[in-house]
Amino acid sequence: MSLYDCSKKLASGIRLQDMGSFHVGGEDVEICGRPAKEIDVNGKCGRRIVVDPNGIRRAGQMYAQYFIPETVKGRCPLLLWHGGGMTGKAFETTPDGRPGWLNYFIRCGWKTYLADAVERGRSGWCPEAEEFKESPTLFNYTYVFERFRLGASYAKGELFENSRFPINSFRQYAMQFVPRWTESSELTVKAYCRLLERTGPSVIVAHSQGATLAFEVMEKRPELVKALIAVEPYGAGRNGRFGESVNVPVLWVFGDYTDLHPAWKEAREVAREYCGRFCRAGGDGQILDLPEMGIRGNSHMLMMEYNNFEIADLLQDWLIGHGLTVI
Repeated sequence: MSLYDCSKKLASGIRLQDMGSFHVGGEDVEICGRPAKEIDVNGKCGRRIVVDPNGIRRAGQMYAQYFIPETVKGRCPLLLWHGGGMTGKAFETTPDGRPGWLNYFIRCGWKTYLADAVERGRSGWCPEAEEFKESPTLFNYTYVFERFRLGASYAKGELFENSRFPINSFRQYAMQFVPRWTESSELTVKAYCRLLERTGPSVIVAHSQGATLAFEVMEKRPELVKALIAVEPYGAGRNGRFGESVNVPVLWVFGDYTDLHPAWKEAREVAREYCGRFCRAGGDGQILDLPEMGIRGNSHMLMMEYNNFEIADLLQDWLIGHGLTVI
């Protein structure tokens, strides 16, 4: 199915010239007029301290790691943005212990940046910020099984036919989910823009909520987006006018069973409608519908499944075809 079968040509292991991490984005928040409180920092030693909630804190920052391979082949950096309720872990080792897409793209020679979105993972969150005053949501087992199309019923343990998901490692997958807030999208878009300002023009490979927000980033800062690969976004853009973003090539990717869940059936139709308008406006847009290509059995979590490198090869093919990397 792949033109280049890059996964079959990858060298064993990863050789880096550099790696590191940093935070970007956010704004200072100043708190005034609140009473200090005494807390016990360790119940076993009886050590109590006074904490003053007033003062300046950071809110809306984003954490990112970077990995620079020994031999760089990508003509720009590649950024991995995860979905809702998750962290960058989604692109790391799969639940059953196989290499994930982070491993794949580094070994393909991309300067790869892996982010935890605002308020997720190591980005942290500020309790005093307006966006975080409501209680967060943490998805339960039923939700992450049925909503993300592993199968029809978690209670019955029913996977969809021909499923590629490593179900024996379901709890490893479910443990990846973290509390999320629903009012932080604007902060996240701002932080993603700041990340791009730091990396320079880059390819974005984004999943689910991250892909949906990536369209907003593309509309705001099209000069910083060399290409967008949107893996099962549930939306696409806001303003309905493409402007300079029409110059950014876009690839959508959808797995199997989307017709069996109303939300994902709608998401696929939104992508088709947007892609059609985008192309009529002169844009370079394409949708990879994996079942239409004969690749069946993939849930919403394509980067974790048994054929995750087969799918990554298709993304790499598209990037090679657009002159963004070399074999």
